[in-house]
Amino acid sequence: MAVAIVLSITKYSDTGSVVHLYTAEHGRMQYVVYGNKSKGVLRPLSLIEFTATRRKNAPNQLGTLSSVSLLYTPQLLTTDIHRQCVAMFIAEVLVATLRHPMSDQPLFEWLCQVIRCLDQDADISNLHLNFLLNYATFLGIGIDETQHSEWFLVPLSRLQRQQRLRELCAYYEEHIEDFHPPKSLDVLMEVFD
Repeated sequence: MAVAIVLSITKYSDTGSVVHLYTAEHGRMQYVVYGNKSKGVLRPLSLIEFTATRRKNAPNQLGTLSSVSLLYTPQLLTTDIHRQCVAMFIAEVLVATLRHPMSDQPLFEWLCQVIRCLDQDADISNLHLNFLLNYATFLGIGIDETQHSEWFLVPLSRLQRQQRLRELCAYYEEHIEDFHPPKSLDVLMEVFD
């Protein structure tokens, strides 16, 4: 059994979906899952345990998830629209930036902590900003605090938070090839308005 963070789920056929996962051992992976056996388990930013199979004669084809069990999912996502929007934003950033199957145990553990913050932190109004600031270091594009000291200041007003979010997304666009601001960015800004 392997442990993974669910990044996204995309409909593949009438009976199947492609699930994008991030694991500590193998980085980003994708598998096909058939039927509804894991419908409630496979939500973005859920932590799962899974087994999968790949055909030996077709190693480049998608493998199939054999079994899936839920280890953790932020419970407050079902009732809190602010947390849902932050989670959606974080998941979209991860999908856009975690592109390769590379092992990175420290990143995996840090992402698990971020996911738990969606439940445990009373105030998440800056969680997405802190995520972008810290995640940049894992991506190798760390933000120089001496050049962008204003990005590290708190507390922030609503307008400062929106401006900071735009600036950080622009920073990611400038430093990561083919990165585009997540579609959830506008929703996130509206919800925290």
